[in-house]
Amino acid sequence: MSDILKLSPALVWKHFYEMNQIPRPSKKEDRIQAHFKAQAEQRGLEVLQDAIGNLIIRKPATPGYENAPPVIIQGHTDMVCQKNDGTEHDFDNDPIDMYIEGDWVRARGTTLGADNGIGVAMGMAILDDPEAEHGPLEIFLTVDEEAGMGGVRALQPNWLQGKYLINLDSEKIGKCVVGCAGGVDITYSAPLDYDDATYGHFMKVTLKGLRGGHSGADIHKGRESANNLLAECLSALSHTMPIRLVSFVGGTLRNALTREATAIFAYDETHTDHLVQHLNEWQTHLTQRLHAIDEGVTLLHEKAEAAPSLSSQDSHHVLSFLTLLPQGVLKRSAELPVVETSCNIGTVSIEERTGLNVGLLGRFLTPEGAEHLKIKTRNLGELAGYFWQAKNEYPAWTPNLDSKPLHLVQKIYEEKHGQPIRVEVIHAGLETGLIGRVYPEIEMVSFGPTITGAHSPDEQVFIPDVAEVYELTKSLLKALKD
Repeated sequence: MSDILKLSPALVWKHFYEMNQIPRPSKKEDRIQAHFKAQAEQRGLEVLQDAIGNLIIRKPATPGYENAPPVIIQGHTDMVCQKNDGTEHDFDNDPIDMYIEGDWVRARGTTLGADNGIGVAMGMAILDDPEAEHGPLEIFLTVDEEAGMGGVRALQPNWLQGKYLINLDSEKIGKCVVGCAGGVDITYSAPLDYDDATYGHFMKVTLKGLRGGHSGADIHKGRESANNLLAECLSALSHTMPIRLVSFVGGTLRNALTREATAIFAYDETHTDHLVQHLNEWQTHLTQRLHAIDEGVTLLHEKAEAAPSLSSQDSHHVLSFLTLLPQGVLKRSAELPVVETSCNIGTVSIEERTGLNVGLLGRFLTPEGAEHLKIKTRNLGELAGYFWQAKNEYPAWTPNLDSKPLHLVQKIYEEKHGQPIRVEVIHAGLETGLIGRVYPEIEMVSFGPTITGAHSPDEQVFIPDVAEVYELTKSLLKALKD
C-alpha cells in the first residue's frame, strides 16, 4: 500500500493517487476523463461530457439544502509533463512515482501533477464525503488547461447551472484569489536556408541547471530562460568569430520557464582556443549574474557531428533576434502589488527540416497590456523577416470584491485563524477568466494548498495544507446555503 494512501483526508489522497496512476498530459485526457465518468456513473450521478472532453458531474443537494443555490467546484485534469535530464519516464504510459519527504508529497524526477490534480481530487472527494453538506453541486472537470485553456475555450452557454464557482487551482495557503492575468500565445516561424558549405569543426553547447518553474507564478522571482541566456552567449560569440548555426532547441512548453537549451554550430579550427575561452568566460559571467537565483547554471560543450548549417550571416541574424525577444517582467501594476505584463520564451526550435519556430506566452492584466505585447512582438517579427502570429488569447479575470463567496471565505478563515485571509490578484492564468466570459453572472473565488515548483520536476504539495483547504471548501459549501 502506498504511503500516500495513509495521508489525511483519506478521500482526497485516494483520488489523487488514482489520478496519478493514469497518464494525463494536455490534449490526452481521454483516459482520466473516462475514469471520472465511470466513477460518477457507478455512484448513480448525472454526468455530462461536451465535444472537447469537459465533464460535469451533478450531485443533488444534501438534506436540508434543497433550496440552496447551486455551486460549481472546478479544476482541470491535465498536467504539465516535465522531467529532469536523465530521468526515464514516459508521460503517455507511465504512472507518476510519488513519495513523501517530510511534510511534502513529491515525484521522482518529474512533475507531480498536484497542479491541478489535488484540486480535482478535493472535488471528487466531496462526492463521497458523508460529512459534506451542500446545495445542488456540479463538479466541473476541464481539459487542456495547460496547453492553451482549450477546454474552457470550448465552453458553451446554458451548460453550467451553478450560481457560485469555487476554483481549486490556486497554489498558496492563506490567500483567496479573485482575479488573474489573461494570456496570448505568440509564435514566429520561417524557412531557413541551409547548405553544406561550412567550417570543418562542430560543437554542441548546452546550457542547463536552471530552476525553471511557472511562467506566471514564478516570473517575478527573476528566474531566467535557458533560451535567451544561450542565445546571448552565442550572439556575443558571433560578434567575435564566425559561426554557422546547425540547430538551436530549448523548451517544450510555452508556460514553463525553460531550464535547458542546446545549440550545435560549425566553426573554423583556428578559433578553437578563442571559442573555449569565450565559453569559460560566459560560465563565470552566468554564475555571477545568477548566483542568487539560478546558482546551478552550467555551460557544457562537446564535439558534434558534421551537418548542414546556416551561413554565418544568417546565424548572426537568428541569434540577434532571439536575444531581442521579451523575457520576464515587462511592467508592474501601479494599482495592485502584482506583475501587470510579462512574456516567456517558452520554446525555440531551429532545425534544417522545420526551419525556425519560436513560441512565447504573454500575460497581461489589462487589454492595453495585451495590445502592447502584440505590437512589440509583431514589429520585431517584421524587422527580422519572420512570420508572426498571436493566437489563443484569453481574457483576464476582473476582480469582484463584493462577491458572496469571497465574503464567506474571509469570514470562515478569520474565525479559524484570527487574522484575515489575503485577497489577491495573481499573474498566472486561471480558467475563471474564460468561464466568466461565457457566464458573467457566476460569482467566483479561487484558493488551494501550497504547491511549489509547479511546471517543473521540483513540484511539491504541502500535506497539512491539503486538509485545511478541503475543510475550507466544505465550510464554504455549507455557508452558501442561504
